[in-house]
Amino acid sequence: MRPPLRWHVRCSSPGVLATSGDLVEMRLRDDATEWKALVERLEARRVLDIGSGLDDLPEEGEYDLIVAPNDPFAGILEDGARAAAIAKVRGLLARDGLLVIEGLYVPPQEDAVASAPDGLVRERKLADGSVEREVWAALGEHQYEIRTNGSSPVRVRAWHCGETALRESGARIAGGLDERDFDPWGDRLIAVVPGWS
Repeated sequence: MRPPLRWHVRCSSPGVLATSGDLVEMRLRDDATEWKALVERLEARRVLDIGSGLDDLPEEGEYDLIVAPNDPFAGILEDGARAAAIAKVRGLLARDGLLVIEGLYVPPQEDAVASAPDGLVRERKLADGSVEREVWAALGEHQYEIRTNGSSPVRVRAWHCGETALRESGARIAGGLDERDFDPWGDRLIAVVPGWS
């Protein structure tokens, strides 16, 4: 019998997810089942979820899998700082471990719209019936300024295939957690970063 999965999770809005008989705290999200399937497919025993941010990383660890949904690296705007952040997280991986990042990705057709004067508008209906409206303005160098419901802007940096931090870490790029081929016209970029060898 395989030992139970052990999740080490810090979340801003905890929910409950069952894994091999253990109840653990995990941020509720639409794709939680897909992430759980990844953990099971890789037979990862020690898993760290950093989707809520990079501020409270453990000092040490040897995780089989570190998952980064909701792209905690999106707010890191400079090449060197992003590469250093990935290196720091990689330091927590076991020898054969993986860091899987669901990277913020803006395909070329949406980047063209975000570059227009009115920007790219994304709307979604929330559980309470209200509508969240984001306006994305392209700033160049894969950076965007996002205003949500007229709030103060937030600056983010999207991932791209030529990303220095990915190249330096030996990452593979996929189009989904099932490791399908990356489609540059699609809307998803998954970076799979190997542990140190």
